Amino acid sequence: MRFSVYQFRRSIFITIIALSLVLQFGCGFKDIDKRIFVLSIGIDHSDNDEKPYKITLKLAVPSGSIKETGAKYTYLTKESESIASAVRLLKSHVDKELDFGHAKVIVFGEEILNHDMNEVIDFFVRRRDIQKISWVAVGNPSAESVLKTEPSSEKAGSHALFNFFDENGVESAYIVSTYLFDFQRRLSEKGYDPILPVFNSSEDKKKIVVNSSSLLANKKEPLNLSPEETKLYNVMANNVEKLNLTIKRDDLLFTVSIDSSKTKFKLDTAAKQKPVLKMDVTMKGVMEEANQPMNPKKLSTYSHYASKEVEKQLTELLTMLQENDADPIGFGLRYQASKLHTEKTYKEWRQIYPELSFDVHVKVSIMSTGIVE
Repeated sequence: MRFSVYQFRRSIFITIIALSLVLQFGCGFKDIDKRIFVLSIGIDHSDNDEKPYKITLKLAVPSGSIKETGAKYTYLTKESESIASAVRLLKSHVDKELDFGHAKVIVFGEEILNHDMNEVIDFFVRRRDIQKISWVAVGNPSAESVLKTEPSSEKAGSHALFNFFDENGVESAYIVSTYLFDFQRRLSEKGYDPILPVFNSSEDKKKIVVNSSSLLANKKEPLNLSPEETKLYNVMANNVEKLNLTIKRDDLLFTVSIDSSKTKFKLDTAAKQKPVLKMDVTMKGVMEEANQPMNPKKLSTYSHYASKEVEKQLTELLTMLQENDADPIGFGLRYQASKLHTEKTYKEWRQIYPELSFDVHVKVSIMSTGIVE
């Protein structure tokens, strides 16, 4: 009798599980031919105050044959009072379900940066089908123009914007990579300002250049960093490798190819002393180009020239960030983490930062003058 009851309960349990699986697949699953994939999303500010958001979606058009070459995309654009309502309206513009699972790039127009960015990204951090590891960037002159730019090197089934960030394509010290989750964290974190790469599209929409960045600090106007400033930021914040240093000393001009770079910093805020930021940077590389014959016996001299030049450039950048009350490296966050947590910790840092002096020490080791035969 006990055995039969056990078998009955087991059969009921298996039946319930099977029915639940059937119901789940029947309601939530759509065949791939019923979906169209969103590759990137653009958000611009429209001229309509009632509908301030202009949303652009770049969609991949599936090809019927693997022999077909060339990228095929279509675009959807809509203005609305919110991002969510614009997306809902855009669903009625295509005959397939919009799939955001492959949307790995979110581009903001320059004008949208003057808005409350926490409100702008709220849609993206709430939706479960948008990856939190999506890259975020700024589009110049607009996000729509960047998304509609199709470089000739872009192949079918790929997206050129992805290659700028995933390190499987281009590797450049001038590119800043910022994830959606990190951007959200920096917006709410005290003492760690967000920084975004800037996409510059050409007028003929055949070329995209990414070698500068935009810094958002304390709800002020965005601070634009030049390519050289962006490179130096990457040295301090990301220990970037594969960069070039151009050194000029009197009539001597040479370029060093850096293969490895490492940065450490320490805040010295002892009582009754002027606060000091001590930063140590070590680099190793080889000579890549020179306007004069280079003597291998003078490598230490060339290294000294390079070290002093980088020290000067880093100090100037740190001073510029301080004058603009910007902190994209996270000095304020480090200060708060190294002190006993109180409500006044961040207030103390706000008083210390304007008085902070910079003690930058750079050691560049040039290993050889290159291969010259």
